[in-house]
Amino acid sequence: MARGQFLIAVFFLLGCAGSYTKKVRATEEAFYNGDIDGAVSQITPLAQDSAARDRLLFYMEAGLIYHTKGDLKTSTEIFTRADEMAEQIKTSITGSVGTFLLSDREGEFQGENFERALIKYYLALNYTLMGELENAKRMLRKLEVDLKEMKYEDADYKQILVARYLDALISEELNQFNDARVQYKNLENFGTNPEWLARERYLLAARSRDAGDMAKYAAARPAVLDFPTIRTPLDKKNPGELVVIVETGKAAVKASRGNLMNDREFALALRVAIDVAILSRGKGLSTAGVIAMLGTADNPIPKFAPRENTPAPALMLEDVTLPQAQRLTDFDVISQKNFNDNYSSYINKNVASIATKIVVAAVAAQAVSSTFQKKENGVLGALGGLAVGLGAGAGVAATVKPDLRSWHMLPANYAVVRVTLPAGTYRLGVQGGDTGALVVYGNENPDVEIKPGKKTFVSLRAFTRGLPDAGR
Repeated sequence: MARGQFLIAVFFLLGCAGSYTKKVRATEEAFYNGDIDGAVSQITPLAQDSAARDRLLFYMEAGLIYHTKGDLKTSTEIFTRADEMAEQIKTSITGSVGTFLLSDREGEFQGENFERALIKYYLALNYTLMGELENAKRMLRKLEVDLKEMKYEDADYKQILVARYLDALISEELNQFNDARVQYKNLENFGTNPEWLARERYLLAARSRDAGDMAKYAAARPAVLDFPTIRTPLDKKNPGELVVIVETGKAAVKASRGNLMNDREFALALRVAIDVAILSRGKGLSTAGVIAMLGTADNPIPKFAPRENTPAPALMLEDVTLPQAQRLTDFDVISQKNFNDNYSSYINKNVASIATKIVVAAVAAQAVSSTFQKKENGVLGALGGLAVGLGAGAGVAATVKPDLRSWHMLPANYAVVRVTLPAGTYRLGVQGGDTGALVVYGNENPDVEIKPGKKTFVSLRAFTRGLPDAGR
């Protein structure tokens, strides 16, 4: 009796666990309405006081918010700690989706492998924006290890190509031209736009004085941008480069697929597994009775629900329109394909575990119900037993839920613009002024200084104002 009541109480407690989405909502609302300082004030205590199971995710959110604000030093400190935590976890998504139920979904947040790779990317980007190129390169070497593991053990679509491109640019600046060539070759192998890539290869060839590649990619040679009406003195004889990394939209977040028993593939596999579990643990139970306990259960395998996946806005430097940003990484594609392409295998990994736990709960409920009926006579005993059985069923169903924790402040897309222009100071903006895009430059400083023979790196975030409803 006591053991059965204990199990039922556990099911109820786990079913009432707090939602990460609710915890982070105020931060999201501030962030996606352009109040980055407000988002900072919301996320900081969450990251400091969060339970161990959510700490890595809150650190990832906080690191990105500080990065967007332009507080690169604090962002780097936070991401460094997050990277240390991620390195301790370092498990693949196939391992992390092996169990979804009961206390398992309340375990330590592990993240997907492509999410953890983005921690190192942001560290490298922060170092780059701070002018610490050697530190950026060291971090990119560490990231390359992760990307190589993903290349040989996982699908190509999980590659973080914007990180490979950043590695190529940093390698150019450090005169490590072979490293740059390797990364451009990787970009080619992973299907990057060949016309855009030819321009990049020409710029590398010119920088490294590679006459053969200069001739090979001569047709893609970019012109130096002209600024006929700019008032700032420009050094036209010694041009530099502007590299803008444009983070756009709002990344897809994890959401429920709906009722578990409405999924035909999952329901069929689960019925078979429950039959097996009843034979070993629940003789006297019926499959139909146990299945009935799952009437309100969610599918424990989540999906990634898109929110805002828009192209980069048209950018202007003074009165000159920059080329359209080249999209290199689409987080929504990565995240959605990750679960959808492997859905059947995830079902196979979970049905036995679900069936066993459901049957154990049914056995406990049956034991408690029998005790009630023995102690009480007539209708009262029957009703008492029925109430306990229904309560156990509701408690178990409440625990069969997907783990919906995911990185909410992440952009949907990473795109890049690289142009050659005279050395000088320019104002960066969005074409047409009010385009509906809310652009965050970091420190609210859209002015950029181009130095002779050097690259100037700028990162900005663009999204439509307001918080979407997907994944709520």
